Amino acid sequence: MRKTTWIVIAAPILIATFACALSQPLQTQALPSPEATPTIPANCLSPLQVGYEVTRINGIKAAVWYPSVTPETIFNYSSQISSSLAKDGQPLTGCGTFPLVIFSHGLLGCGDQSIFFTETLARSGYVVVAPDHQDALLCSVDGSASTFSNATQEPKILNPETWTDSSYVDRKVDIENVLNGVLQDPRLGPLINVQRIGIAGHSLGGYTALGMVGGWPSWKDDRFKAALLMSPYSLPFSIQKTLNDVTVPLMYQGAELDVGITPFLEGAGGAYAQSNPPKYFVKLRGGNHFTWTNAVCANYPRIADCLQSKPEAQLIDEYGIAFFDAYLKGKPQPLLSVPNLELSAYLHQP
Repeated sequence: MRKTTWIVIAAPILIATFACALSQPLQTQALPSPEATPTIPANCLSPLQVGYEVTRINGIKAAVWYPSVTPETIFNYSSQISSSLAKDGQPLTGCGTFPLVIFSHGLLGCGDQSIFFTETLARSGYVVVAPDHQDALLCSVDGSASTFSNATQEPKILNPETWTDSSYVDRKVDIENVLNGVLQDPRLGPLINVQRIGIAGHSLGGYTALGMVGGWPSWKDDRFKAALLMSPYSLPFSIQKTLNDVTVPLMYQGAELDVGITPFLEGAGGAYAQSNPPKYFVKLRGGNHFTWTNAVCANYPRIADCLQSKPEAQLIDEYGIAFFDAYLKGKPQPLLSVPNLELSAYLHQP
C-alpha cells in the first residue's frame, strides 16, 4: 500500500553572541550548535496503525476505521476477508487531528463493502465512518441478517428523470445523523478536524455523496469539502442540470466495463463535463461496477495481498487518497497532474 507522508516541522534557531571588554579588543565567541529539528513520534507517521469498531451512531449501525495506538493483530472481517488491525483499539492521540470521510455504500451493500479502500484511507491518516443505510441487504457491518426496507418504493434506476430530492432521502438523513453523532462522540470526536470533512460513495452511495455536496440543493451540507464518486449514479443530476450548483472538488471514478454508469460520466453531456473545477475523472482499464467493492479482492483473503496483486484496487486507493490528501490535507499531489498509462483515461481540471 502506498501511504500518506506527514509534514515535518523544522525550526532551527541560530543565536550569535558577542562579548567585548573595554580593556581588550572585540572578540567573537563560538556560535552554539543549532537546535535539533523536532522529531515526530514514530506512531504519528504514515502508515498508521488502524483501529476498527462497529458501533451505533445516533441509532445507525456503522463501521469506523481510525488511527490507533493499539498494536494490530490479525482480524477476520468475515470468513472471506481478513486484515491486520486493532479491533476496538485505543484512538491515537498526541498527533493532532485527522480529516473525516463519510463513506456511503451502494444499493443493497453495507458499510464494510469496500474494505480495501476504507481501511487504507484510515491507515493514511483519516477517520472513516461507513453507515449501513436502510436499503442494506446483502451484508451488514455487524454480520446480522438484514431486511429489505423501503427501496422498492423508490424511483427506478432506469427512470432517472423521475428522481427528485425526495428519492432515497433516508440516505441524506443517515449521513447527517452519522456526521453529527461522530463529531459529538467523546472517544472519536477529539480525533477529527471539523474543518476537513469529505464524503465518498459507490454507485447509489455516489448519488448520495453528490446530493450531499449540492446535487440536490436541499441536501447540501457545507461541512463537506470534497467528494469522491466511485461509479456514481449521477443521471438524475445530469438530466436536471444541477451539477453546476456543486462547488466542492470532485473526483469521478469509472471503468471500461462499467457499462451502466461510466458512459454517463463521460462526454459532452456527462457528469464530469457538467461539473465545476476542481474536478477529476479516473477510468480503470477493464473493471466493472463491482470493482469498488470487496468483490475485487475475492481471490485474496488478506487485504494486503489484494492490494499487492490487483492493480485496479491499487489505483482506486492511490487516486482516491491523493484526491483527499490534496483537498482535505492541503498537500500537493503530483499524481493528480500527470497522465498514467495504467489507466484507460484520465481527465483533470484543477
